Amino acid sequence: MFRDNSLIPTEALRLAMLGFLAEGPKRYADLAATVRRFASRMAGPSLDLLAPSLELLRFEGLVAPVDGASGGESMEDNPVLRLTDAGRAALDGLLSANMKPLVNDLNKLVVALKLRFLHLMAREDQLVQLEMLEDLYRNERARLVDLKANEEAAIIDGLLPAWLDQEIAQAEARIAWCQEIQARI
Repeated sequence: MFRDNSLIPTEALRLAMLGFLAEGPKRYADLAATVRRFASRMAGPSLDLLAPSLELLRFEGLVAPVDGASGGESMEDNPVLRLTDAGRAALDGLLSANMKPLVNDLNKLVVALKLRFLHLMAREDQLVQLEMLEDLYRNERARLVDLKANEEAAIIDGLLPAWLDQEIAQAEARIAWCQEIQARI
């Protein structure tokens, strides 16, 4: 994790692997393909998003072959994998990590993964994560409003004011969305 307790790229992918397994056992190849598809569609192709080996997760005791499943001696056998208790604890830790502003594709991927697997958390933890996300959007809105209010007229000319208005409106819509979701949970 970064110093601010937010996820580094490999941890984001670890969150994806453990999250998909928390929803039910999956074959090794299917899990790898699902994680690859989700990450590449959210963040695009990136060398920063090379997934840690599922074999490493197995070595760490976070995943294990389903008892009695065909194959399973090695990942080459394409075993059906399940999440272990240690894997569930690791998933909970990753889901509880801080979020950074959505200034790059990695941060968008982390938020998307947290929202994708939010239902795996206890209600109170879900609310904490949604409050963190709402705070992130509030800070983004405040930064943009401050930028718009404090720029010199010479700098704020052109299309910048219109773009800032659009970004502020988007942040406000996201804040309202977070509040709506919190009220429903």
